[in-house]
Amino acid sequence: MNQSATQSTDRKQRYKILYDDLTNLHNTIGVRMVSETCRAVRNIIQTCDDIHREGSIGDKLENPSEVVIDAQIIKSTHESISKLLLANSEFNDGIYQNAISALISHNDTEDWRDITRMAIRCCSTVATKSSMLGAIDIEPKERVVKERQQRKRTVLSQEQRPETINQLKRDDRGAEKVNILLKQVSDLFRANNRQPIPYYQLIIDPHNFMNTVENAFQMAFLARDGNIAIESGIDGNPQVRLASKDEIEMHPDTSQSICSLNMDLCARMIDLYDIKEAMLYVPTDIDEETQLEQIEEEGESD
Repeated sequence: MNQSATQSTDRKQRYKILYDDLTNLHNTIGVRMVSETCRAVRNIIQTCDDIHREGSIGDKLENPSEVVIDAQIIKSTHESISKLLLANSEFNDGIYQNAISALISHNDTEDWRDITRMAIRCCSTVATKSSMLGAIDIEPKERVVKERQQRKRTVLSQEQRPETINQLKRDDRGAEKVNILLKQVSDLFRANNRQPIPYYQLIIDPHNFMNTVENAFQMAFLARDGNIAIESGIDGNPQVRLASKDEIEMHPDTSQSICSLNMDLCARMIDLYDIKEAMLYVPTDIDEETQLEQIEEEGESD
């Protein structure tokens, strides 16, 4: 038996002693003093953590039974703490039942709307964005080498147009979102006397972090296409301005940078720029009427 196996066996024996101590402690809850039980549980957890820190990750991969015993001890610890709280708590089922009855009783009738309103405030749905889902469960396609075929002569045919604009633009919904965002940025830039706008003030939605992430994605697309320029401002934070045609021609290749976007950073930027409402709005979907209006506006601007 090598040294690693010997150390693993020693750790498992110490784990077993801890588990037996925890079992005895669990059976004596209610008999011992609360403070004594808490100290015993804390000592078991500390000893378990010390054993867990021993050995490397490779040792634990070779001996998964250690991880199983460690998890079992943590699970039993939670059960012991729950039993301790239940045994020493002043919570009473009858008092709880009477409180609910008093809340819903109105003139010998029951009205659950008050509890419903309380539950709605406690429960909220999590907002998601389609762009955050990414390519889920998509396997990479195998590259198939095709033989070069002889070029066929193109025969002119009669021009055919699609029946609806929606069919023409069905596969280009992402580009429509970018165009909508570019128009909003252009309007905001003009309203700001063509002065750069702070990047975080532009993308942050103080009421929805997922919208903030969506705006950051769309701004990255605009910067990649050369529509906007993102540069460092006087305060050291990035700022956004519209890119001129001369800049695009002189610098066809865009530089890349990494922005660490999290909720703590957004909270600091909200306080820094005193953000009350979102400056940008990107719709989750684009219907046929919206597409037609956008195409007409693009034709008039051209």
